[in-house]
Amino acid sequence: MLTKEYRLLLPLTPDEYHLAQLYMVAKSSEEETGQEVGEGIEIVKNEPFEGKNGQPGGQYTEKIFHLKSRVPRFIAALLPADSMRLVERSWNSFPHCKTHYSNAWLGDKLHLSVETMHSSDRGEQQNAVNLSKADLAARSVDVINIATDLPNKIVPGEDPTTFVSQKTGRGKLRPGWEKTVDPIMCAYKVVQFRFKVFGVQTKVEQWGQYYGMRLPFLQYHRKLFCWIDEWHGLTIEDIRKMEAETQRITKEKLAASVAKQPATV
Repeated sequence: MLTKEYRLLLPLTPDEYHLAQLYMVAKSSEEETGQEVGEGIEIVKNEPFEGKNGQPGGQYTEKIFHLKSRVPRFIAALLPADSMRLVERSWNSFPHCKTHYSNAWLGDKLHLSVETMHSSDRGEQQNAVNLSKADLAARSVDVINIATDLPNKIVPGEDPTTFVSQKTGRGKLRPGWEKTVDPIMCAYKVVQFRFKVFGVQTKVEQWGQYYGMRLPFLQYHRKLFCWIDEWHGLTIEDIRKMEAETQRITKEKLAASVAKQPATV
């Protein structure tokens, strides 16, 4: 098991982030579904859930990620061609969120979970999600800076070092911004990844933590901030309507994309 805690600092309040993150996920899901034949995000459920045993309720989502070309060859070689799907189940009781991933073919050989706490601080908490002593001992901390850490591709209009919000006046994010800007918040994301397949476990876990988690966290949070003028001022009701429309659109786009796949004999 490889355990990493990513700390993402953002020039937002937690309440702003709550809406921003939902907006970003919906917009990105719609944009990316169908870009490659047979690939995209299938939204199965998006509904409230009730709290149990003293724990708060929130919003439950279930999605299927159809990956195909996004799986590197050294992993794809281990799996049947029709098993390139990852099921995501998420319980969002903001500011706390838990997400689990599974693959039907891998079963208990795969453990992938993300536990997140969102706080209005600069990333100083040493155990934001209350890890056990054993997990703390195994954990390494990685602070992600959305301004100075560079993604694989810099998208025009999505660079926090040059972007300035017309609605809020926030940006450009200069060197050292994380020490001075107000508001500020931190998303503490603890990712635990185990790929129990002999001979490739270490390689896959390291690849998954970086390319499957750290890099997307960086890329999508750069988008989240630079899209601030799109989501700032929206209500949760606005977001839920957008999510319902995204669910419809991604279903149609994925079906059309799947139909383009060559027939198998």
